[in-house]
Amino acid sequence: MADEIPLFPKATSMYIHTGNIINWNRLKRKLNQTSTEELCDCIGSSLNNYLSGADKTELQYVTQLYKINTENVDVFEDGEREEVKITVKIFVCTVQPTSVINEAVEKVLSELRTTYVESLLLAVAPPNDEEENEHNYVNMDIIKQYWETMEHLVTQDKVLSLGICDLNKEYLEELYKWAKVKPCVNQVNLESCCVMPKDLIEFAKATDIQLLTHNDKPVVLPKEQLQETIRSVSTERDSEAWLPHWVLRYSGILKCRGIIKMKGYIVHAERDPKKKLM
Repeated sequence: MADEIPLFPKATSMYIHTGNIINWNRLKRKLNQTSTEELCDCIGSSLNNYLSGADKTELQYVTQLYKINTENVDVFEDGEREEVKITVKIFVCTVQPTSVINEAVEKVLSELRTTYVESLLLAVAPPNDEEENEHNYVNMDIIKQYWETMEHLVTQDKVLSLGICDLNKEYLEELYKWAKVKPCVNQVNLESCCVMPKDLIEFAKATDIQLLTHNDKPVVLPKEQLQETIRSVSTERDSEAWLPHWVLRYSGILKCRGIIKMKGYIVHAERDPKKKLM
């Protein structure tokens, strides 16, 4: 209800780390979820867990909601890290400074207690302009800025290889020719192209770029669904004006057996400073 007293009226920032959701029994029962539905389920569960254990008076003054499901975060034992390949995919939900790439990667390295990940993939949400969206417009200037930051992580040995998402042959070729660290992977959403374009296949083969498929929505976390998820575990006023900034999804696969050992999300959202609770 709109007249309910908000639980965290001063909060302007939110970080949530789900931990290894493979260990979440409640998620195992939910089949055929989209990645967006799974993500929102994780956010709602984590936030509800945070709120249920928090002091209600202190919550009134909290400016940052920070929840790590520490009981579900898998860390590596001695000698175990070499057996696991970690892939990280960063979804940039709105135009952000390039520093968000470092911020996101440093968080996953710190919380998994590792010094590097094998693969880092970049997914940039499409522009809001519907006309540009219809013509598969991609802002390569923005992608190149993020890519430079990703290349720096490679030189620091924090990331071993880089990948991109949803580039057609023209854009992929532009990135490949420009980049110092060449993309090793291009993830393609088969909902937008049922069959891989022939020119893309030929270019990828000539440049040794692996073409993979994914089923993530172009906007993995729409602001409306984020706000609805927050509202489901708090109040309507608590849910107002929240905007997703970035989402990071990581997965760890046992190299010899191809078994998924871990999968988790780290989410950062902020409240639009132009909109305040009334």
